[in-house]
Amino acid sequence: MIDFRYHLVSLISVFLALAVGIVLGAGPLQNSLGDALHNQVESLREDRNATHAQLETASAALNDRDAYITAAAASYLPGTLSGRSVAIVALPDAQDEDVQLVTSQIEAAGGKTTGRVTLTSVWTDPSRESFRSAYSGQFAGNLGQAVSKDPNGILGEGLAKALTTDDSSATALRDLLTASDTPLMTVNSQLTTKADAVVVVGPRSAQAGAAGATPTPGADATGTAWAAALTGVAAGGPAVIVGGADDERDIVAVMREKKAKATTIDSVGQASAAVSAPLAIAAVLGGTRGSYGFDDGADAVMPPIPSKG
Repeated sequence: MIDFRYHLVSLISVFLALAVGIVLGAGPLQNSLGDALHNQVESLREDRNATHAQLETASAALNDRDAYITAAAASYLPGTLSGRSVAIVALPDAQDEDVQLVTSQIEAAGGKTTGRVTLTSVWTDPSRESFRSAYSGQFAGNLGQAVSKDPNGILGEGLAKALTTDDSSATALRDLLTASDTPLMTVNSQLTTKADAVVVVGPRSAQAGAAGATPTPGADATGTAWAAALTGVAAGGPAVIVGGADDERDIVAVMREKKAKATTIDSVGQASAAVSAPLAIAAVLGGTRGSYGFDDGADAVMPPIPSKG
């Protein structure tokens, strides 16, 4: 049985330990612990400042490079697309500034835009797969002989024909694309006439998000669905696809991995991609297909510059 003396000894031991801790903390250990913490804080602050300086340097270098590319393009782009018209297609999550940058370079090359449309998530929504499969049958009747076997590919061919032709089938296809409360396409600026070519501007790379961010569920399937649709667009008419390819889930990366018969440009959002767009259009209209940019699967950094002689 535990008696009073046992409790008394236990309490004395506890208070003695506390007293020793207070004495050591206020005496010999105080300076060493304080110095260690101070040094760690200073080291972290220096690392933060160094990282910030590196980011500022990289950003300045990127801005300088883009300024140089844009200035250089002014010497060889004008006249590249004279007499040509282009329809602008934006994918969901494409940044408006990226679409505008591509559009401005097309206009700098002498091209005219016939209008701008935005595709919706209905193209990739897993819950609408049965709808797309059934709906593609209505598109096929206006395509003659479709090249694509995949429902999304057939829808893509329909989009290309709707934008690059002006017969009754094109009208029917435009109606199908914009029909219902959940359409495949919305019209941002009215289509004025048929286009000679289509430029599709997609979102930036999935790697552009925060480091360590959890991938969006179904991102792989979304990239595959868009790749099928845009391959269909390229099969339906002259087309150039501008997007990201840093991540294997990116649309351009998926298209390249699948050896899609389509012209692609990576690094969307950068001046190099925007300047390459009109050159790639000219190449496609001349019968040349290619993959351009800096990421995996690119054949060349930029498309060939047409001779003006």
